Amino acid sequence: MIHGLNFDENDPNYKLLIEIFKIIDYRESKQIMAINGLKPLSKVIPLVKTIFISLFFECDISFVVEELKNKSELREGLNFEAFLEAQEIYDRLSRVDPVKLENTVNSILNKLRNDYNRGRRIFIIDATPGDLNINFHGKKISKEKLADKDYAWGWGTSIGFYIGYKITLVLDYKTKMPVYFIVDRGSPNDTTMVSKILPILQRKKIIQKGDIILMDRGYYSYKNYKLALQKYHVIPLILTRSKFNKEKLKNMLNYPLHLFHAKSNLNKVKKAYKKLVDEFFENIDKRDKIKFHRGYIEDYFKLLKKD
Repeated sequence: MIHGLNFDENDPNYKLLIEIFKIIDYRESKQIMAINGLKPLSKVIPLVKTIFISLFFECDISFVVEELKNKSELREGLNFEAFLEAQEIYDRLSRVDPVKLENTVNSILNKLRNDYNRGRRIFIIDATPGDLNINFHGKKISKEKLADKDYAWGWGTSIGFYIGYKITLVLDYKTKMPVYFIVDRGSPNDTTMVSKILPILQRKKIIQKGDIILMDRGYYSYKNYKLALQKYHVIPLILTRSKFNKEKLKNMLNYPLHLFHAKSNLNKVKKAYKKLVDEFFENIDKRDKIKFHRGYIEDYFKLLKKD
């Protein structure tokens, strides 16, 4: 049984959505949408807001629309001047350029960033299916027929096969504020996403050396641990699988060659890398604590459920 979206201004999730939606309603944000070709604004703004609600609570767009339609306090609390019917949202999403949508949302999220006196930060990376609700039952839609589309066949553990996107959201663990938004065609494997996401976050100066990244088991691979620690110098607390071999990973995490070409003091650089790796292994052993973090991710993306 899924709970409805009952607006509560004291609920941390709704507080966060209110702040994000304030930014979306700013004149400058509307200019960003227009520059990226997302028009008309009277349709785009409720569309983007509905996507955010759907992402935060990991529920279908059609469910969000019904809740908005039936609950005036939800519309008023989240400042929906108007809402779109579910089918119109699906139709518009199927026509929108995902790159433009991604650039627009990230430009808006960038206004929420506060990196002053940041210190070490912890980030959560998680993904959810972006189902376009294209009815493929009773008719065959091949991969070839979707070859020239911006969307594709995908698979989500919660919904099975679907046609649409995979949406990856990066959150600041302390503030719970989204800091980056990525749209991918279909459903690329999560294990391949780490090598795509980390360089973007580094280039955007979102992550820095020593930061911690929380990810679920879908991102698990020895290569991803190695990549995060050796190239980006962040601690990847990816939930391990049952066959995880700590000794095997330790052997893969010897000092990388690029450390020996560093212009700074070699001993200092090696000491910093060793400290990072030691902290990683210390934390990866605390499975109960990491499971608690994963539980928070699930709470963030899903509505509370009860039997």
